[in-house]
Amino acid sequence: MVNTMNKTEFINELSNKTGYDLETCTKINDILESNFFISKKNKDKIVNAFINELSLSEEQANNLYNTCVETIKSELKDKLKYPFKSKE
Repeated sequence: MVNTMNKTEFINELSNKTGYDLETCTKINDILESNFFISKKNKDKIVNAFINELSLSEEQANNLYNTCVETIKSELKDKLKYPFKSKE
C-alpha cells in the first residue's frame, strides 16, 4: 500500500493519529489495501467498509478516511522532497 513507509510504520502512525489500537489500525490498513483509494467511487466504498466493519458513524468514517489519506500524502510528499533521505 505505502511504498515509502512500510506497513508496520503506517499502522503505528495511524494508531498515534487516531487513538485506535493496533488491531483496529491493522483492519483499517487491510480495508485500504483492498481498495484503490484515490477515486471518489472508492472513497465511498472505503467509508462504507469503515462503517460496516468497524461500527463507525458516517462522520467518524469520513474523518478516519481523511486521516489515512493525509498520512499517506504527507509521507509521499516527504519522499518526493527528499528522495534519498535515510529513515534513520
